[in-house]
Amino acid sequence: MESMSTDRYIERITSREATVKRPATIREVAALAGVSVSTVSNALAGRRSVSGASSARVRAAAHRLGYRQVDAARPVRTPTRHAIGLVVPDASNPFFAEIAHGVETVAQSSGWAVFLGNTDLDDAREADYLDRLAGAADGLLVCSASGQTEQLQHLVDSGVAVVACDERLELTGAGGVFADDAAAGRLAAGHILARRARRIAMICGPEHLTTARERRTGFRAELQASGRSLPPWRSIASRYTIEAGRWAADQLLAADPQIDAIFCSNDLQAVGAVRALRHAGRQVPGGVLIIGIDGISWGELTEPSLTTVARHPERLGAEAARLLIEMVGDGARPREVVLPVELVERESTRRA
Repeated sequence: MESMSTDRYIERITSREATVKRPATIREVAALAGVSVSTVSNALAGRRSVSGASSARVRAAAHRLGYRQVDAARPVRTPTRHAIGLVVPDASNPFFAEIAHGVETVAQSSGWAVFLGNTDLDDAREADYLDRLAGAADGLLVCSASGQTEQLQHLVDSGVAVVACDERLELTGAGGVFADDAAAGRLAAGHILARRARRIAMICGPEHLTTARERRTGFRAELQASGRSLPPWRSIASRYTIEAGRWAADQLLAADPQIDAIFCSNDLQAVGAVRALRHAGRQVPGGVLIIGIDGISWGELTEPSLTTVARHPERLGAEAARLLIEMVGDGARPREVVLPVELVERESTRRA
């Protein structure tokens, strides 16, 4: 996706009143004032760390956009709407669809509603949803793919209950529900090694995501514990999509046509890798073993069915919803929950 220049972004947000009637976001104030989100937060709170000139620009921008700051004194931890704001990076990804189903199931059983924001992997869209849902719901459940925490920390500091789900975020005062991604990488490596693969390759996820880094670390650690190594030409990073997995597998085959196993950091990459191998005339699993991570439900419907390390996305969503409701309704302290993972063996690693 082509990035938007700062000038075009400011032009868009300063003309927004004529086209869209919605509250301004802190990100828009920061862009107009030419400062960071944290500077906006500090300036509006009257903290001395912000210079007089910067503070004046922030207040002018806030006034021009009609920005209303979240009131830290408001008792946001007492549910008033009985609603959860859920932000996901890609609603078309079955993993996040299953997380949303888990959230909705728990919310419904507790008498709560769920407001869904799909960012479509757009950082500006994510920022907009965070601000808008913070004002519309009692708390936020965030599956972020941007890695940006500044705005979320501002919301937490302002009294908004936040739970991070799936992707770890460096936040103080927020809850978190995650799968054991390092263990998932180790399980995947152990399974491939037990199938006596010799020339193993790896498709990593995006480097800025903690899930990708932890899975890669766990996978490499298990290989090293078995006296094996992974040369750089048999490792490549790509996005968590089918097309990215197909592209990455093509690159790996070009670098080493004798590869006999590929570890994919998520199931969508694995589906794409299978397609690339078939196009290249390689059999799965007869010629190349394929294993993914996530455990999306339709992995058993692919051809061949997909061996995976299940992270149980529906349970992730359910546990995250329970934690958020406890934090808002019962005043529970934020805590971190790490859920176990499980190897699910199917046809893509079963050699005759």
